[in-house]
Amino acid sequence: MDVSEKVQAAYQSDRATKYLSLSFTGIDLQIAPQDIHSESMNLVEAIFNKDSIEFVGCIASKFSIKVNGLKEDVKGKELIVDIYTDDTADEPVRLFKGIVDSAMKTSNKQVKEIVAYDELYTKGNTEVSAWYKSQKFPESIKEFRDSLFAFLDIEQVEIELPNDEIVIDRQYDPNTLQALSVIKAICQINGAYGIMNREGKFEYRIMGDIYDDGMYPGIDLFPGPDTFPGAGSANAAAIANDDDIEEIAFSFYKTVQYEEFVVKPVDKVTIRQSEDDVGTTYGSGMNNYIIQGNMFTYGLSKGVLQTVAENVFNSVQGFSYYPYTADNNGLPFVECGLNVVTYMMVDYEATYSGDNTSGDIIYEEKQFPVLQRNLSGIQALRDKYSAGGEEYQSEFITDLQTQIDILKKSDTTKEYVDQNYYDKSTIDDMFASFNPGGGDDHQSVWDLPANPDPNVVYLIQGVVVVE
Repeated sequence: MDVSEKVQAAYQSDRATKYLSLSFTGIDLQIAPQDIHSESMNLVEAIFNKDSIEFVGCIASKFSIKVNGLKEDVKGKELIVDIYTDDTADEPVRLFKGIVDSAMKTSNKQVKEIVAYDELYTKGNTEVSAWYKSQKFPESIKEFRDSLFAFLDIEQVEIELPNDEIVIDRQYDPNTLQALSVIKAICQINGAYGIMNREGKFEYRIMGDIYDDGMYPGIDLFPGPDTFPGAGSANAAAIANDDDIEEIAFSFYKTVQYEEFVVKPVDKVTIRQSEDDVGTTYGSGMNNYIIQGNMFTYGLSKGVLQTVAENVFNSVQGFSYYPYTADNNGLPFVECGLNVVTYMMVDYEATYSGDNTSGDIIYEEKQFPVLQRNLSGIQALRDKYSAGGEEYQSEFITDLQTQIDILKKSDTTKEYVDQNYYDKSTIDDMFASFNPGGGDDHQSVWDLPANPDPNVVYLIQGVVVVE
């Protein structure tokens, strides 16, 4: 988030008084800071929340808070939340924009607990099969996604995605199709994390080379001297007075725990339709990121799939990090997928000499990407960051369920024949003109009749059933 140094300094200080602004659009209602119940604010955001890494995202943000004396019905209303301090009232930080899902009275009937989600939570459930059938194929993925988000009435952040120019054709005739499944497929085929940003716009965040390209600003979260091993020693005092460490950051973190291994970066990408499909691969490494059953990869030629795989590889390669959890002071301007955080990790190195033991404090900087965060409180604002992951991915396959859902709900059964997909009607047409000789009648059927005609040759159709 692009904020001034004044705003950053305000939240890096324990002395700043913080205020929340809650506005309900459409009913012209604002909640005064004094009507907010204690430290009840909580914001959960994430672009990734699994152990095996995948590049999809599309996780709805959740905001909750308790309000005193709220009599209005706010369920289903749009909620906008900002935070500011005494010195930054003219530069509030946007925390959340979404729709109230529930507003329930607590045991104290004067207090209502409000729970809201961003619009991906509600509009992601939109039925879009009719919209899909109305599309004028062939069209590019860019044209397809622009049409989808216009239909959903969600604004996208302008970006040129790696596979935007890939041209796709109609592949399905679905009975039902969920918008969120299609949005996930768009993100997956571009190696991007999708998220609704704080302004209520859908944003694609690409994490490849997160530490090197300068697009992801770092935040220094150094500890105070009382958290160092050997606190109060001369060495600790020397570190605390080191000009290379900003004193303003000393209270920033309480705990950091991280694995000793790093999640290995993707060095190969494979696109395939099923586990039995060899697929198309770009790269020659061992940590293979497999895109399986993505709705946009059906019907594409081998050459086009090679281009798609290369573009995805360029989006995801180079992304490597330590899995970690951290608890520190709250910085509302930090965002998932847009920031890395740096901690000064401190250790004590002992020196033994006879009966005497002395030691030196050693420290090094460690960087971590913010993939999940939980921001809570108001005056005592706290942030918990985390990023899961395995060193080597045992199952580097992503989002198979999206395609399974589409196949299960499709009117059209498709056969996979010699690297090409055919509709049932197409197969019937092929068999209708097929004549092996002998003058017998030939019929394409799903099942053998109970009383087959001896003068008819029955061609039994094979079907792939996806459970």
